[in-house]
Amino acid sequence: MPKKKILLFSDWFYPGFMAGGPIQSSYNLITHLKDYYEFSVITRDTDYTDTIPYKGIKSDAWNTLPNGMRVYYFSEKNLSYPNMSKLIESEEFDLAYLNSMYSPRFTIMPLFILHKLGKKVVLAPRGMLAPTAIAIKSWKKKPFLLWIRNSKMIKNMWFHAASDHEAEHIRQVFGKKVEIRTAPNLPGKMELPVSVEKRKEPGTVNLMNVARVSPEKNLHYALEILQHVKGKVKFDIYGPVYDYSYWEKCKEILAKLPPNIEAEYLGPISKESIPNAMKDVHFLLMPTQGENFGHTILEAMFCGCPPIISDQTPWISLERVKAGFDVSLQDQKRFEEVLHRVVTMDSEEFKTWSEGTRAYAFNFINNPKLLEQSVNVFA
Repeated sequence: MPKKKILLFSDWFYPGFMAGGPIQSSYNLITHLKDYYEFSVITRDTDYTDTIPYKGIKSDAWNTLPNGMRVYYFSEKNLSYPNMSKLIESEEFDLAYLNSMYSPRFTIMPLFILHKLGKKVVLAPRGMLAPTAIAIKSWKKKPFLLWIRNSKMIKNMWFHAASDHEAEHIRQVFGKKVEIRTAPNLPGKMELPVSVEKRKEPGTVNLMNVARVSPEKNLHYALEILQHVKGKVKFDIYGPVYDYSYWEKCKEILAKLPPNIEAEYLGPISKESIPNAMKDVHFLLMPTQGENFGHTILEAMFCGCPPIISDQTPWISLERVKAGFDVSLQDQKRFEEVLHRVVTMDSEEFKTWSEGTRAYAFNFINNPKLLEQSVNVFA
């Protein structure tokens, strides 16, 4: 029986990395499901925030990557409705997968074309239907969401929710009758290191944040908390700057941090470089306003770094199994208490938490239901 053919649309894709989660989610999906479905990807020829095309690829043409993936990389000058329409119409495929909620070029434009062709569509909101996400520039988002809900195209569409939490957000926006298929985002194919040995002295802690610099990732909130932490703290900040006005606010508070807090912005980081950057890091500090998965959180767990995160991600009740801390954003005092606790941990206590975190990650990726759920998204 021939494999079902799926056309995947994404603003950014491999070998890009600066967009973070959306790239990882689609790349991992294709990697895990290649024995079940035949994917082709339509994307840009540049990385997030970049203007220079990727090396080694041919723009405005289909490319077969060394790993076998089939990808069409649009140049900016040729990324138009007529060219997108011509490309889609030239392809034979069973359904389309949209890896974004609001992208003008890779969600909205394809939606019009796919609806005209009568094609089935799977839409992955990628956390963008959370109330906190909709609240950002809601004057643009709410009319668009209302239009989708009331249009005929929703009858030929279903949604991919990465969690029950996200499924509920989808229902709140599009109604209870909309079709939703829930499957957690698939992790990258990783092997658990034999051991992770990190020195941890009481009174000191090394923290890390890996996320784009934008309001929804909440770096400013993390820096506010750190102002009140006693002890010696090293805080490494990685990720591309997305919102420059927000970054200016973050820099203002960076300049006011007390002498015991050493915080440094180190720029974007590739997925392959994260394990090495985390080798001396004790905890991931990322009080995000919302994640539909959080690949960085799982990668940190693999590296023996318990996450200190908000309760607005699928990774919850972590403290119960000594795998990290998930705290309400409304309870800044609790965040401060957690940070005081991790500063005072000695090497033996930290080792217990680090091993608990790695065990949690190992059990997650070895859950046989993960692959089955993802296969069913497209069945």
